[in-house]
Amino acid sequence: MKPAGSLGAALLAAVVPVFAAAGGILALGACTSCQSTVRTAPMPVIAASSFDGVVADPSAHQLYLADGTLNGVDVVDISSATPRFVGTVKLTSAPSGLAIAPDRHRLYAGMAAGTVEVIDTDPASSRSMQVIDSINVKPGGADLLDYSPQTQRLYVGMGAGNEVVTIDTTTDKVRLRLAAKALVEQPRYNPADGMVYVTTPTTDSLLQISPATGNITRTYVIPKCRPTGLAINPARHLAMVGCGSSVGLINLQTGAHSVTTAVQGGDLVAYDPAADRFMVGSPHNRTDSAVGVFYGDGGFLGSVAATPQAHAAVFDTAHGVVYAPGTAGLMSFAPPVCEPPPDWLKFAGGMSVFAVPLLGLALFLILYARRLRRPRERTKPTFRDLQEQDLETERERMRALEDGILGPESG
Repeated sequence: MKPAGSLGAALLAAVVPVFAAAGGILALGACTSCQSTVRTAPMPVIAASSFDGVVADPSAHQLYLADGTLNGVDVVDISSATPRFVGTVKLTSAPSGLAIAPDRHRLYAGMAAGTVEVIDTDPASSRSMQVIDSINVKPGGADLLDYSPQTQRLYVGMGAGNEVVTIDTTTDKVRLRLAAKALVEQPRYNPADGMVYVTTPTTDSLLQISPATGNITRTYVIPKCRPTGLAINPARHLAMVGCGSSVGLINLQTGAHSVTTAVQGGDLVAYDPAADRFMVGSPHNRTDSAVGVFYGDGGFLGSVAATPQAHAAVFDTAHGVVYAPGTAGLMSFAPPVCEPPPDWLKFAGGMSVFAVPLLGLALFLILYARRLRRPRERTKPTFRDLQEQDLETERERMRALEDGILGPESG
């Protein structure tokens, strides 16, 4: 008979690897947060300021932030893994939206005073990081911007001016005014169809406007969204908008739309074609502000806690990180490191909660059944065995005595 300890050891050796594997599956299935990758580069100027627009120039490895506290544009060098604050380009008032034109070495800032300030970003220029022009768009004020290298046009959202102004960046002249007939937020040019799109929060709509005629050609409605930020993935004809308490997705071809609460509302939205990622700034209060990252098809990748100053975020493909304003400076995190596991692994992790106990029970029953079928091994005679041996010996002695007295029995 095998000792009970041996059976326990065998059972333990069989069950422990099963539970260890299941634990690994559950741990992988739970890894859906990017928070562990968050880093902050201390920058007192950024920590003490408030921001609206944030854009990056990948070719120059520069990051620009619209600083509403210092009335300027903060410049950060992101050429290395450790960002470095360069300085602030002073403006006449607080900027709102920003747009970068890498092909022209220009940075544009929308001003509440009704102008668009033009900053020279060419490091070889004698006026590098200085305002070189001021474009008068309208006294109502310029808000969010978008630049298209395909058309070399700058699209200016005029807020309460209810229109989008088109500027020819080769001459810095206003060329066309696109009437939206409602309060506008973020304009975007879509190179896939040559149309301009703009969010209008007062009508819960995204408008499609022809830049050739200035007419509204299509209206996409997302009830109770109040859209502000907007970004477009032209390869998928997909628009993402920041809503009041959710994030909306719109198929620009079919008009189908959906919303997700993976991020609790958003302000500005950006899309990086090189990384194929959407970034959403979700500023609220100190406890529930966040920056969210989505795949190019609109699927949620992950989010991190952020400061209320993080109205926008940008992707740095050179280092695989997302940048946004932080509580102590410039915050960064790495979405590629914390991508959620595939669906099959999450399914396996969920099923393991039920399968592992059943598998453990099955292993126990199998080992127990084998133990019952195994022939018993006697390592030494029992007391009863010794009694029977003594009795048999006595019988043999008595028979031998009888044979000696009476003689052996004849056959």
